[in-house]
Amino acid sequence: MKKFLLQNRRQFLSSSLKGAGLLAAGGYVPAFLARTANAVGPEAGAPILVVLQLSGGNDGLNTVVPVGDDLYYKARPTIGIRANETLKINDHLGLNAALAPLKAEYDAGHLAIVENVGYPNPNRSHFRSMEIWHTAADAEGRSEVTGWLGRYFDAQCKGVDPRTLPEKSAIGMSFGKIMPQAFRNRMNVGVALDNPDTFQWNASGETQSLARAQEQIFEMINQPGGAAMQPRLETLGGIAGNEPETLDFLRHTAMNAISAGDKIRAILSKAKQHSGYPNSGLAQQLQMISKLIAGNFPTRVYYAIQGGFDTHATQVGTQTRLLKDVADSLSPFTKDLRAHKESERVLVLAFSEFGRRVSENASLGTDHGAAAPMFLLGEKLKAGLHGGAPNLADLVDGDLRHQVDFRQVYADVLEGWLGTPSETILGRKFEKVPIV
Repeated sequence: MKKFLLQNRRQFLSSSLKGAGLLAAGGYVPAFLARTANAVGPEAGAPILVVLQLSGGNDGLNTVVPVGDDLYYKARPTIGIRANETLKINDHLGLNAALAPLKAEYDAGHLAIVENVGYPNPNRSHFRSMEIWHTAADAEGRSEVTGWLGRYFDAQCKGVDPRTLPEKSAIGMSFGKIMPQAFRNRMNVGVALDNPDTFQWNASGETQSLARAQEQIFEMINQPGGAAMQPRLETLGGIAGNEPETLDFLRHTAMNAISAGDKIRAILSKAKQHSGYPNSGLAQQLQMISKLIAGNFPTRVYYAIQGGFDTHATQVGTQTRLLKDVADSLSPFTKDLRAHKESERVLVLAFSEFGRRVSENASLGTDHGAAAPMFLLGEKLKAGLHGGAPNLADLVDGDLRHQVDFRQVYADVLEGWLGTPSETILGRKFEKVPIV
């Protein structure tokens, strides 16, 4: 069998496997996670956080509508939603009618709405504002590298060799080809799952023997003491030369989905689920999350994404469709959790990188703004409205003035739900919004 020389990581990933599916799911599956996936699961009853990102900048004023404020209708003579077309919260606010399933959760005491959430000196760039939300950084000053959830993972895993990470430790799973920046961490903990059918070892060699050799290489690299197997790797045509840093890289980040992929697919194929999910990408993500939770997969944080909220033109129809998909996807998800008696330990946190400007534009849409509502869904929270109603008489350059810093919500979730000191994660103390 032909031997190849591994000179560096780039050469190994780009050429030596001859097309092997190193990142078949779009994310890393390190050896420690493969072993964790075969473990019993997280600590019994451990809280689980599901983050739902509404990408593009959801218009908060047409989501939680200030029906009692004439300034709203003056600023939006065309796209403003009339009071009788909303789901009444109180005399001043109504929920967008597309969110009827969430209104039912609100009435049942399972939904918290935090109004006017943002941060000082807001940035209207999608990329920069999303970076701020993902990293919990200030709008001004140096950018953060790690994400707020990534730092939570690091704090939970501090002093632990990631190859022996216990099953009850924090592990994050996101859906898509790329992990969100919020998951970026120093312990290399986290998985991006795109297609569960391809979340497996996917060796593709010129011959069956070469494909098997590739598989053996990764099996040995990911075993304890993999560095001591150098001669055997050379015999298999794998590695020639001493590169402990490369072996360490491979051992921590290379694809070892032989067991992890089997575990994930087994859970997804066997778990019973509610049949009412719509046919959408978000619904598919939430379906997988509900199955993995019911199957006791060792993940404490899940991350789902719904895009399309950048409504510069013809906003009403687009936003209505997107909000309906969010509500119609969350509804069977919560029913699944209740059917499996898991609902009390799951909290959903939904956010968007910014709201929209108060006034409609000439294209019957809205442009990038600032503050907007956040939503938290669960059975162990203080439901209802948090934060004051939007003050349309006190704008900042045409935008809502934020009243709640998003990191106040993060602080409450970190301490009240995930059970970790928020100051360590967020870099300083934030007054918590008392929700969980």
